[in-house]
Amino acid sequence: MNDVKKIFDLINNSHNICIVGHKAPDGDCIGSVMALYSFLKPLKKNLTVCIDGIIPFNYRDFVHEGIIAEDISGDEFDLVFILDCSDVERLGKFRTVLDSSKVSVCIDHHKTNESYATINIIEPSMSSTGELLYDILKASGQEITRETATYIYVAILTDTGKFSYSSTSSETHRKAAELIELGVDVAVVDNAVYNSKPSNVVKAFIECIGSVELYYENRLGIASITQGTLERNNVDMGDIDGVAEFIREIREVEVSCVLKEYEERLTKVSLRSKNDIDVSSVSVKFGGGGHAKAAGFEIADTVENTEKLIIDTFKEYFGEQ
Repeated sequence: MNDVKKIFDLINNSHNICIVGHKAPDGDCIGSVMALYSFLKPLKKNLTVCIDGIIPFNYRDFVHEGIIAEDISGDEFDLVFILDCSDVERLGKFRTVLDSSKVSVCIDHHKTNESYATINIIEPSMSSTGELLYDILKASGQEITRETATYIYVAILTDTGKFSYSSTSSETHRKAAELIELGVDVAVVDNAVYNSKPSNVVKAFIECIGSVELYYENRLGIASITQGTLERNNVDMGDIDGVAEFIREIREVEVSCVLKEYEERLTKVSLRSKNDIDVSSVSVKFGGGGHAKAAGFEIADTVENTEKLIIDTFKEYFGEQ
């Protein structure tokens, strides 16, 4: 609570404030960034919003047009908020923001967070950064508008897998109820996030699912999203969501993996698990991080070589093929 009080003292004494999320943004990142922006907007501060990457189609309704900065070189900030980002490298092209800010505040729920900011409020037991941010905003005593509540709800809804992941607590549900009481239209949010896929995105999703390979008696499932898939279907990488979760739905699968080809020799690995396997411990070995049931990292190699690496890495969990 002392840190929370200090945060609001800093806000009151700052004019130029920057709000940053991680690159390749997901719902928790976007919802949290926009919630804080919406909350601070009535205070008449000079706000800058930074997210490195294209906003996926299903979150564009929640991001004000023209709000995201393209470049901050030469800008100076009194205060920077970094949301849902476990390490500086995940800020992408905006990682220099720490050098151009007098004070930094990191709000996050990843247990692998490196506590790199001036003030770090990290709570791994929280379902999402959005849930943690909600507690912080409530502590201010200021009004939380319907708009701010909606952004927080988006963050919580998406990072809990529609309130289905083990990180979802009774408190998470109570907070969701409070947000609904503040005016969140759950049907509108659900339709925007989950029921608005364009046909080309669906075709790309199906193509990715069609690439699934199963190993170790079907306990490890791997799929890939290549640049060819994106080009054939005219979609962005961030538009193809939920592949890892889909693979995890297979009864025998204990770990699902999606390999995302950003360049010929740059592959992002997304891992999901069920039962007792902690995929964050695997990700940390390769310079990544995340949660026990959802984690990821990047490899400077091809999709084909990365797949071999993943298969070899999980030998200790599943034994020989």
